[in-house]
Amino acid sequence: MSQSRTDAAGVPGDGAAARISIVVPTRNRARKLSHCLQHVAAIRSTERWELIVVDNCSTDETPLVLDDLGRQSRLRLRVVTEPVPGGARTRNTGARVAGGEILIFIDDDCYVRPDIVDRYCEIFRDPAIGFAGGRILLHDRSDYPLTINESELEMRFPAERPVPCGIVQSGNMAVRRQALLDAGGFDERMGPATRFPAEDWDVQTRISIRGWAGGYFPGPTVSHHHGRKGAEARRRIRAYNVGSGAVYLKLIADRATRRTYLPHILRRMLGDMKYHQFKVATQLYGAMLFFRQNRRRLLALQDDLRNSGAHLGSA
Repeated sequence: MSQSRTDAAGVPGDGAAARISIVVPTRNRARKLSHCLQHVAAIRSTERWELIVVDNCSTDETPLVLDDLGRQSRLRLRVVTEPVPGGARTRNTGARVAGGEILIFIDDDCYVRPDIVDRYCEIFRDPAIGFAGGRILLHDRSDYPLTINESELEMRFPAERPVPCGIVQSGNMAVRRQALLDAGGFDERMGPATRFPAEDWDVQTRISIRGWAGGYFPGPTVSHHHGRKGAEARRRIRAYNVGSGAVYLKLIADRATRRTYLPHILRRMLGDMKYHQFKVATQLYGAMLFFRQNRRRLLALQDDLRNSGAHLGSA
């Protein structure tokens, strides 16, 4: 069971009747988490919002960082412990305890701009929007240009249409609580601590097929300090391709998404075959690996929207 601790102070980010919940999952990144939360503490907004940090059983100095912030900041900080490793699981844990109508997910190595709450509030004034993502800038230009999206061009994804992979990323992503509930939460078979780091794109496809629109909006901005170089970054790219292959399989196996996504997937893979054969091969490997791990479930699948990620319960 998750455990929580709350420190209160009367400021706009004190969580009272919060409309917005900022959820930061973390595991053994004490130094980067400290910088991340310093930027969160600098957010300026007239909206009521709350901060939830989900500690995925860190063994470093993370508890000390959180204690220091609780003592030194006027910001209310709610710390929730999730004992089972997994990025999707920690996001579900944060969503379960969050009180906001809009949930903003930030990685613990991302540094937000002070207007991020206001920018997301502007986007979600459109009642059709179920999920959104913002710009992710490369914090350290010596890092590999990975897991970023620095585009200043807005992209909208109509409901029940294909959502492209990798445009909206979990390091800077927001969802409407009801849309996440409709989708059944993040699929805990995916994400960090699994072989399939594609839980963000997976949940976007399930939100969309449930009738919610989404989009990429350059207003909400973070800087990503991931620190990956050369060989490590290339290994990470391969892992992302394995993850996207698993999502491909889910989308094709599910009757609710097959008609929408099968032509889209075939076009993408055929287009990649000309110059990116290794990428396609890795995606096929990811699909095969996911099938092997979930064979019975996939063979019995009637509606993966209902069965694949119903982890939020009555949150």
